[in-house]
Amino acid sequence: MGHHEAVEILLDHNADVDLADGDGRTALSVTALCVPTAAGVKGYGEVASLLLERGADPGHRDHDGMTPLLLAAYEGNDDVVELLLEAGADVDETAGPDGNVPAAAAVTPLLAAAAMGHMKTVSRLLFWGAAVDAIDCEGRTALCLAAARGSVEVVRSLRGADTDTAKLTESSWLPAACL
Repeated sequence: MGHHEAVEILLDHNADVDLADGDGRTALSVTALCVPTAAGVKGYGEVASLLLERGADPGHRDHDGMTPLLLAAYEGNDDVVELLLEAGADVDETAGPDGNVPAAAAVTPLLAAAAMGHMKTVSRLLFWGAAVDAIDCEGRTALCLAAARGSVEVVRSLRGADTDTAKLTESSWLPAACL
């Protein structure tokens, strides 16, 4: 992906914007998976924008229950995250066939971005009102995941966003589930 003109030509010739591959991923999902800095290739935001303009479903779930927003959050593709949120994606959606996942697979876009240390994406999700207190299957918050990764900037950002956590003393700020 990343080739706006090629995608536009295909769509102009009636390509199905939501056609899924063998993994259940659409072009929008694949675009969300593309790391913006890989090999200097850019333009994923332009491709995502085009796909959304042509009716791509921002809430489509692949066979693993992953949406384009969850995939973009994992990859730190914050331009695509913004476009998906503007298109109506749920900032607090979870993985799973219908968004109702077993506890073993619980993840939100904020948890995904924090776990991977993607500061810009975390900031964008917080701006859109992502729930800071969401927990994964092991009871960890985004703050726990960022701390475990050693992402100091993300930890600072999340501490400022979480009023309960921000009130804790420096020596006791890490919740027990993180230890």
